[in-house]
Amino acid sequence: MESIVSVRGVLPLLLALACLAPAAARAQAPAPAAPSAPVTPADQSRLWIVAGGTSTTMRGDCQEDCELAGTGAYLHTGSVIATVGARVNSQMDAGVELSWVPATSKSGDDIRTTFVLGVVEFRPWTGKALFFRGGMGMAFVRNFFGDVGSDSLTEKALGLTYGMGWTFRHTERFGVKVFGAQHMMGVGDFVVGGVPIENVVANYWSVGAALVFRK
Repeated sequence: MESIVSVRGVLPLLLALACLAPAAARAQAPAPAAPSAPVTPADQSRLWIVAGGTSTTMRGDCQEDCELAGTGAYLHTGSVIATVGARVNSQMDAGVELSWVPATSKSGDDIRTTFVLGVVEFRPWTGKALFFRGGMGMAFVRNFFGDVGSDSLTEKALGLTYGMGWTFRHTERFGVKVFGAQHMMGVGDFVVGGVPIENVVANYWSVGAALVFRK
C-alpha cells in the first residue's frame, strides 16, 4: 500500500519535469542571427563612370586692376563633365574627372578651359543618396587674356573643385545624379599693357546632371 502511494506521488513530479525540459532547452538555445543587409549591384561593382553636362557661370577676379585684364564680366555657358574611377567602399568613390568649359568673352573671343582633377565623392550616411565631392589637379585655359593681347594663349594653373548632389538609383548599376559644384583656377600673376595683374583667379559655378554607370 505504501509503495502504491509513493508511486502516485512520484508520477506528477516526473510529468512536471518532462514538461519543463523542452522549455529549458529552448531557453539555452542561441538566439537566431540578425539578417545581414542585402548585397546590391553597386556593392558588387568596382568600375565607376560618370558622364553629363552642366549650366555654368564663370567669372575672373584678381587683386586689383581687373578691368585691364578683362576678367570681371560674368559669362554664361554650358560644359561637359566625365569621371572614370573605382568604388573605394560602400560610401566612397574616387577617380579622375575631365571637365571642358567653352565660353565667349564680351569682346567675342573664344575662351576654352579644361580641368583634369582627381576627385572623391563621399556619402556620409550608408544607404543614402546624398553625396559630397571634392578634388584637386590641373586646369588649362586658352585665350583667357586673348582680348588684351596676352603673349601666351594657353595657361596652366592649379584647379580645385567642391560640391554636393543626390544620386537616384544609387544602389543600381545605372543611375542619375544631380549636383551643384564650383571649380576654381588659380592663374597667377601677369603683366598686361605694362601693368602687373596679381592673383588672377577664375571661378566656375555649375549645376548639372549626369548618368552614373557601375560595373
